[in-house]
Amino acid sequence: MHKTNYSRAVMKSGAYLTLTLDLSEPVEIEEFARVFAGIGGMFDDFLKREHPEMHGTANLYVREVRDGSIVADLVPSIPDMIGYADNALIVLSFGALFSKRVRNFIAGKWMEKATKSQLNHITDALTAVATDSKGEATVETIEFREDGERRELVVRFSSKDARAAVEIIQDQKRSLDVKEGVDEPRALMTFERPARSIIGVGKRTGEKAVIEKVTTKPLPVIYASEMAEQSIKSLFQSENVFKQGFIVDANVERKNGKPVAYRVTNLHQTIDLLGED
Repeated sequence: MHKTNYSRAVMKSGAYLTLTLDLSEPVEIEEFARVFAGIGGMFDDFLKREHPEMHGTANLYVREVRDGSIVADLVPSIPDMIGYADNALIVLSFGALFSKRVRNFIAGKWMEKATKSQLNHITDALTAVATDSKGEATVETIEFREDGERRELVVRFSSKDARAAVEIIQDQKRSLDVKEGVDEPRALMTFERPARSIIGVGKRTGEKAVIEKVTTKPLPVIYASEMAEQSIKSLFQSENVFKQGFIVDANVERKNGKPVAYRVTNLHQTIDLLGED
């Protein structure tokens, strides 16, 4: 199969995306590559859903690297059966989708019906800016018209914006983890090492607890719900924790098939443990 080079791809595309990274610090090669892979993955997902006949035809070309700034063009390789104008519309539509998703995450909104793969692609696209102390990214569309090139801003975001977006993406990924975990509904949990301070959703608390029908070994506790954490911690203040059983919904995290931690999603009630003084 003939390989489409950069110049030929640009001339056939009708439009393309340009990403400019203005970073205050040197970027690691891995993060550099993740940005391009992330945008390319998002574009490939877009084609798979909206234009399956073009799925797998996107190429990413790095046009220029300057001091403290990286300029990259995302130019799709266009099958001959796709019209020039139609291809420009495809690129512009993807630009609008990219803008919407990035802006929504910055604003604290989750992506509807997202998969982990989609969330990983967006995270990768943001990672270099998110890890920079005061960087900025600009994404634009370049459209070829009879009267010349037309450049339009898709989205511009700072390191602070990117970090906020990545945090929201991680929250949504943790939510997916809860849904995909091994559910233990209304399981009896007893605490071996409680802690009263509120740590936050998705973080290791330092607590250890036992669900005997899973394993008699105490495992770390992670709260997958803010309400569950607050409800349980409020009982720690007033009850003798070691004389109480907690009826919870939990997901079991496993490594190589062995349970390694509990993610608590809900507290139903507490019970007095029999045989305790």
